[in-house]
Amino acid sequence: MLSQHSRSTLIKLFNAAHIEVPEILSDWGGQVQNWCREYEDEYSDAEISEINLDSSVFLFDHGLERVVLACAVSVEQLMQRNKSRMQGFPNVNIGVLNSAGNKKMVADRGHFLGHASGGSLDINLFPHHRDLNRGWSAEGKRFRSMERCVSEHPGTFFYHRPIYDDDSWIPACLEYGLLIDNKEWWVDTFKNS
Repeated sequence: MLSQHSRSTLIKLFNAAHIEVPEILSDWGGQVQNWCREYEDEYSDAEISEINLDSSVFLFDHGLERVVLACAVSVEQLMQRNKSRMQGFPNVNIGVLNSAGNKKMVADRGHFLGHASGGSLDINLFPHHRDLNRGWSAEGKRFRSMERCVSEHPGTFFYHRPIYDDDSWIPACLEYGLLIDNKEWWVDTFKNS
């Protein structure tokens, strides 16, 4: 089911960007379906649905209230960052403390789909390890260079896939991928805890 939705969704995303769906994405729906199966094998009560926003798509698990996958075709930044709205978003560090117990993690309100690439707020926000989000670590530098590549090249297809190791909304790892010149993948995985 999600495979069909993913193909039609890709067409909508790329049409909005006035470019054709690249050939390399011909099996994107199959990949999404594999990720969903993998997730559902781990979390059998998952209730995944597809949420389409203007220039992005989220697969969301309504059972555990968290994002399973976010993807988009990058656009120029849609609007200035709404700092007061971001500050009004729940304090992610309270959730981190409740979930992490003794684990030390200071988190930012990170974006699955970067603000500079057209990402919005609300569903797009999650507890993002501060060193990773701000580029303060070696992994963070790699992560930020990928985000920069997406934002500097409008029309780039990219995805962000959280990988969870518990029932919280805090990803243990993050898989981030983008298409370079619509021909080859640049994919990396980052620890978020």
